Amino acid sequence: MIQVPLGKFLVLVASALCVALNVYPEPVSAQEAYPSKPIHFLVTTAAGGAGDLVARALADRMSEYMGQPVIIENQPAGNGAIAAGQVARAAPDGYTLMTVVDSTLTINPHLYRNLPYDPFRDFAPVTIVSTLPLVLVVNSTLKANNVQELIALAKANPGKLNYASTGVGTVLHVGMELFKLTTKTDIVHVPYRATTTAMADLMGGRIDMILIGQSSVKPLMDAGKLRILAIASRHRSDLMPEIPTLEEAGVAGYEVRSWFGMLAPARTSEAVIERLSHAVKTAAAGPRFVAALAPQGMQIIASSPAEMRSAMQDDSRKWAEVIAATGITINQ
Repeated sequence: MIQVPLGKFLVLVASALCVALNVYPEPVSAQEAYPSKPIHFLVTTAAGGAGDLVARALADRMSEYMGQPVIIENQPAGNGAIAAGQVARAAPDGYTLMTVVDSTLTINPHLYRNLPYDPFRDFAPVTIVSTLPLVLVVNSTLKANNVQELIALAKANPGKLNYASTGVGTVLHVGMELFKLTTKTDIVHVPYRATTTAMADLMGGRIDMILIGQSSVKPLMDAGKLRILAIASRHRSDLMPEIPTLEEAGVAGYEVRSWFGMLAPARTSEAVIERLSHAVKTAAAGPRFVAALAPQGMQIIASSPAEMRSAMQDDSRKWAEVIAATGITINQ
């Protein structure tokens, strides 16, 4: 009979039991412990904007659900590229996450030559938290009361009308370039650093139009300071049901939305991703979360990780085609 030392025998028995019972002590204990310390959200938009609102509403509800503080850090530089680079290099332990506007993932890779991240290689999708339908808005003095009149005015005055955005490469910019492609119009882009400045110039008549989130302009429309011509979504908004979609207004197939999602570093365990996804779904169903976002015209999604990856792929293809067709460039 072969003699096996007692210590080695005990190790072999323990290993055999783990295999037989499919028990793996380290990952299970790590899963049960998560989270055991504060979670950091790197937010790719500036404080006070729509993306920041989503992140803070989510942090408030998730901290209660997960029993740990959620710390917000806004890093909007480079259309979110700086924050994305940091998260891509972070430990895949679920404690450094990114709440992001879609353009960081679906537009940046087609514009910037030296991005510090790859949206599909460096991140693990968690969820699309919400979407924000965009509306086409004109200043109150522009001689266009509907979308067809705006198109006719632009065609009669090529290169004389202008539109604002919050920067090159944002959805507000590339979405209007898609409008120009679809309608065969020539409208000049005027980029701004902040929404407030762009809206002030729109109301002052220095800017003719803008594509922007509906919550930013509804009070101004109600006050008669701006005109909303159409919404760039498939369906009318519950917030403004009287506003037609651009499809209804005669721009076939035109849809532009902005969405806000959450990602973790690549190689984050499936158990942690599932825990985070479930936490977002739970938060999104709560009345406080709905009360924070619904009045802004946001549509709460709380998608699965697979649904988020699919949306990233679809939107990336869409914006790559628009950027190629228009020749948009960024010297970075």
